[in-house]
Amino acid sequence: MSATQRRFARLPLQAKVFIRSKDRSFSASSQNISIHGMFVLTHETVPVGEKVEVELTIPIASLCPHIHLRGVVTRSQHSGIALEFEGMDPDVFLALKNILHKRAHHRLKPYMGP
Repeated sequence: MSATQRRFARLPLQAKVFIRSKDRSFSASSQNISIHGMFVLTHETVPVGEKVEVELTIPIASLCPHIHLRGVVTRSQHSGIALEFEGMDPDVFLALKNILHKRAHHRLKPYMGP
């Protein structure tokens, strides 16, 4: 799926990710994220349609640096996997929304320099 086909814009976010599938778990890094999904950089292969648990560690999120999510793999390729989030807890939704809002707001501000 190309960026123009996405229903929700993704923002670049490099963060630590820990993924648990039904038969294994592994660490990886996120490449980008939206309120509904993310792309994870990994050489692990996880079949499309498989449900996973995700722990996302965002150091800039002082109140909630560890976010626990459930998702399903929607795309798998040599560079990583795309996940769509499922059944998000309202508190997790709010924390993720706030993080994305801050990231988007920061990207839109012009650099003022020292």
